[in-house]
Amino acid sequence: MRIVAIVVTYNPDVALLAKVVQSVAPQVHGIVVVDNGSDNANDIRKIVRSTTAHVIANEQNLGIAAAQNQGLAFAQAEGYSHILLLDQDTTLAPGVVGDLSRNLQALEIEHGAVAAIGPAYYELNSKRQTRAYRAKGLRISRVSLRGRSQPMESDFIIASGSLISLAVVEIVGGFKEELFIDLVDVEWCFRARAAGYRCFLSPTAAVDHRLGSGTVGIGSRRIAVHVPIRNYYWIRNALWLARQPCTAPAWKLYFISRSLAFLVTYTTVADKQALRLQLMCHGIWDSFSGNLGCFKRGRA
Repeated sequence: MRIVAIVVTYNPDVALLAKVVQSVAPQVHGIVVVDNGSDNANDIRKIVRSTTAHVIANEQNLGIAAAQNQGLAFAQAEGYSHILLLDQDTTLAPGVVGDLSRNLQALEIEHGAVAAIGPAYYELNSKRQTRAYRAKGLRISRVSLRGRSQPMESDFIIASGSLISLAVVEIVGGFKEELFIDLVDVEWCFRARAAGYRCFLSPTAAVDHRLGSGTVGIGSRRIAVHVPIRNYYWIRNALWLARQPCTAPAWKLYFISRSLAFLVTYTTVADKQALRLQLMCHGIWDSFSGNLGCFKRGRA
């Protein structure tokens, strides 16, 4: 394997980004940082100059899917065999990429068509380890990875920390840029599954990841809270994904019910409730109107 890490940045915490780059650099053969028009772009360049990483600097925020595709094009042009996707705040423990590489090779021998493998990350806000998700009929099972040592199949894995072969990308295709952000990784995994490929989680790959800027409590559950505009993108993309042929019936129901839950939760317990409601209503409208891409501020 010849692996390049693709790190997408947008106004990152510079100190944390430095840790991300330092953690992955010894584990891969190259790094490309794709910056989506950050205000602190000069600070990002200073970090990259201390490494052998390559920088792709966009003048504006093109969205995470477009940035990942730019990194993908770089990987193809430079002759890499695999990409490792990373968010700007995902720090890898030593040996994570080796763990993912070994497990991916073993899974390809055993199963053949493997789309991607990712770490069973520990979410810092909710203080919980991710679980595997599997749809069967109209139900979705959530399977704990606690105590397991072998990779487990999951209908989708999050992008950050995922290892993907470029040979698979040539068949499945790149990331859907019209979604801009939110559920981009889920859509790709569903599309890969429809093409006969499977995704896996490695419970032995240790990664810390942070979803949102905090959490709010709903009974015994903790729900991640993002900035209000992310509510727009999630609901818009979820309702769009619920109508796609590659989405299993159980996931269609999930996205519809989850969107309704978003409307209730984020307008009652989160901050900026009126703005969130307005943005989510726009998201519903744009989803069914086919208005994807970057949200236009003039709509709200």
